[in-house]
Amino acid sequence: MFVIHGIDNDLTVKLEEIFNFKHPDDRKRVFETFSLSDEAKTPYEIEYRIVRPNGEVRYVVESTEFFSNGALGTIQDITENKNLRLQLIEEQQYYKSLFENNPDAVFSFNLHGNFLSCNSALQDMFGYSKEELLNGNFEHLVEIGYLQKTQDHFMKTIRTRLPQNYETTGIHKNGEIIDLYITNIPIIINNELEGVYGIAKNITEKKAMEQSLLEAETKYRSIVEQSIVGVFIAQNEVFIYTNPQLNKMLGYNSLIGLDILETIHDEDREAISSKILSLTEGQSIQNISHRALKQDGSIIICEVHYTRILHMGKIATIGTVLDITDRRKTEELNQYLAYHDYLTDLPNRRMFEEQLEKQLIMAQFYNKKLAVLLIDLDRFKIVNDTFGHSIGDALLKQFANRLKNCLDESQTSYRLGGDEFCIVLTDMNNIHEIMSLSNKIIQITKKEFIIKGYEFNITASIGISVSPEDGSTLESLFKNADTALYFSKSQGRDQAQCYSSSLNVQSFKKFNLSNDLRKAIDKKEFFLEYMPRVDTKSTEILGAEALIRWNHPDWGLVSPTEFIPIAEETGLIVPIGEWVLREACKQNKQWQDMGLPPITVSVNFSVLQLLKQNILQTIDEIVDESGISPDRLEIEITESSFISNEKEVTQLLVELKKRKIKASLDDFGTGYSSLYLLKRLALDTIKIDKSFVEEILTDPVNRSIIECILNLAKALQMNVVAEGVETAEQYTFLKERKCDEIQGYYFSRPIDPEEFTHLLKNKLMINQSSKTKQEKQIANRRGYFRVNLKNPLVAGMTISMFKGKRVDLGSTEVFITNIGPSGLKFLLGVKLPVNDDIIFKFRTEILNQAYELHGNIAWSNEIEGGEVYEYGVQFHIEKNEQLELVKNLNLLAIKIREGVPSNTQIFVGDPVSRIKEQKNIPSSIPCC
Repeated sequence: MFVIHGIDNDLTVKLEEIFNFKHPDDRKRVFETFSLSDEAKTPYEIEYRIVRPNGEVRYVVESTEFFSNGALGTIQDITENKNLRLQLIEEQQYYKSLFENNPDAVFSFNLHGNFLSCNSALQDMFGYSKEELLNGNFEHLVEIGYLQKTQDHFMKTIRTRLPQNYETTGIHKNGEIIDLYITNIPIIINNELEGVYGIAKNITEKKAMEQSLLEAETKYRSIVEQSIVGVFIAQNEVFIYTNPQLNKMLGYNSLIGLDILETIHDEDREAISSKILSLTEGQSIQNISHRALKQDGSIIICEVHYTRILHMGKIATIGTVLDITDRRKTEELNQYLAYHDYLTDLPNRRMFEEQLEKQLIMAQFYNKKLAVLLIDLDRFKIVNDTFGHSIGDALLKQFANRLKNCLDESQTSYRLGGDEFCIVLTDMNNIHEIMSLSNKIIQITKKEFIIKGYEFNITASIGISVSPEDGSTLESLFKNADTALYFSKSQGRDQAQCYSSSLNVQSFKKFNLSNDLRKAIDKKEFFLEYMPRVDTKSTEILGAEALIRWNHPDWGLVSPTEFIPIAEETGLIVPIGEWVLREACKQNKQWQDMGLPPITVSVNFSVLQLLKQNILQTIDEIVDESGISPDRLEIEITESSFISNEKEVTQLLVELKKRKIKASLDDFGTGYSSLYLLKRLALDTIKIDKSFVEEILTDPVNRSIIECILNLAKALQMNVVAEGVETAEQYTFLKERKCDEIQGYYFSRPIDPEEFTHLLKNKLMINQSSKTKQEKQIANRRGYFRVNLKNPLVAGMTISMFKGKRVDLGSTEVFITNIGPSGLKFLLGVKLPVNDDIIFKFRTEILNQAYELHGNIAWSNEIEGGEVYEYGVQFHIEKNEQLELVKNLNLLAIKIREGVPSNTQIFVGDPVSRIKEQKNIPSSIPCC
């Protein structure tokens, strides 16, 4: 008792103290049992725990009986037995759980293969109930083809007493085949073999997956092995697998064992290696391109897809490789063609625009200047039209090569289209650098171009704009360079002109006209006037020359001397010339239908019209369409039109003669006609240029030339028309020399169809010169005094506002002959419109004070035969500025009476003569 409770042998211990050894959780139960049994004097047996003084818990069983004087009890320590029973229960529950809840089928056989036990998984696996399975043999569950194998493994387990693992095939109750993985374990008790445990795993899905995987592996291995794309696997950057295509691509029998970096170009290795090593498992780099080295040392371009994977438990790199060498060459070629001109191999307009955009950004960032040089070959269209596009293309190639060779390595030339080229100069210091290069470019055209035996002498015009002064955007710089280019051509070609410093009112007007000319026909802005051709003897009207006029909505009546050169340069002279021919033929037919005397209408043809391939077809169609008799039409050509095109023009004149259409040679004597050529041409009329007629009475040489022409024409049986006859003396001289026809202001200026109809009704012409020379009188509407200037003020004039928009132009020299507080009068050799939407700015100096005056032209007057114009300007001026101007003009009037005032921009001399000297008026303009 004392040993069980872990206390010393002491018979003085009381019952109450013994109760204190009971476990606190069991004490009440034990006490109640003891008390009830004591009262009833009945025995009891109870199991409970005691707690020894050292804290150890022990299990005990107490049996107690009661009698009259006390109780007799025994206490047995059952702690070890209790632990064994608990362990047994736990193991039984573990085994049962393992057996019953195992997802695999678990069962046992006796030594004959009959089932002793099985879990529910086996029932589910084969579809049999437990009763159907127990005491039955496993053989009926095995597919016949695998029965022997299964029996052999079962018997081997019994014979060797060792576990056996194997695969077999079972049969479900419904006949379905089941793939199984079996484990047989011998049951040995007391060293005696009592039976066999079995574990069956259903591997039907696994087997199916393995089969699918095998088939897939076979299929994909075949795809990889036969692929046109290189495939590899590398570990530690060494190839462990490569397909035949990759071996072939890099020229190896096998790449396995080779360092992957050895196949990458030296310059690309570091970049590619760092990218591969930075990958983690599952990451990839797609479509990375680099150069690869073949075994023979040649280089190809590869596009590779790298992926980091886990291969056989180790990190590996798998990649697919595509040889894109040909594709890259094609892409590079396409890229090159997209940015280069196919004919000259120069960078094209697309490249020019992209590069200029970038260069402008850089120039603005570093505060540098940038210049655009726009280059155009003069009269290149004539080369194309005359000799064909193959010759023209060859000429462009030669010019492009010369242009490229005359530039530094840092300079690039572009072909923008047609015969237009461009150069962008960056980081330039001054305008002298630009002009130096421009002169260099112009000089490369001075040596003749030889193409297929032909010698060509061409010139080039250059327009220049500079950023930021002339614009800070691609559009503005290009537009202003184009404007400067046009001005260069208008000034005689074969030169370079800068935008801001060179463009004045005249060039601005020409620029606007060139833009609007294309739309003039559609907008019906053209009209015709007719200059009578008069019989010298009878003064009867024999014909009329059709002259085109342009009524521009902004610039008013535009002279042909201004817009015909533009039309020739742009090629618009062809549709314009056709329009003139059609209108003239229609008008002449109307006069015929009115019963008026029949006349011949002559129409000027430019060289571009003459060389047009279907020109005869066009003439025939217009004649048929109008209904005019062919012998009432005359085509006028100039000497210059057949100098370089003798064969074509001669053939055309022959064809016109067959059609009874007349032909005349305009401006005879001003060109380089040979008498032999004149004899060969099928001409009806020769027209003596007005330059000979003007000095017919003062220059004996001119008189002799005219007499020779008249005699020559008579010998060749050609009609002669004298142009520019303005005086009675000129008329008398020509009449006495038996000149056939007269054309000039002596009889009439060009007039509209209605006036000409009136003349035809009168049949005979009378002298009209007294009427035509009357100048228009301008009414005096001045509200202030004016200072008349015998010696005019010199002023710089420009346009400040055009149709509501500000304009930045250079100035044009004008001569102010009259000035007051509200306006001025000035002289100029350019025709300007009376248009309130155009505001002019005048800069001059009066008595040491600079003035900038703004206003619009209120009236205009033509003097000196249209070579000089007089204009009246109405100021746009503030009241205080006007009062200040009044004071200074009063002082100016006083100073003028004392002589030529100092500190004033006075011109001493004849301003009209000065203007005539400055003008470069061509001797003849077709269609005018």
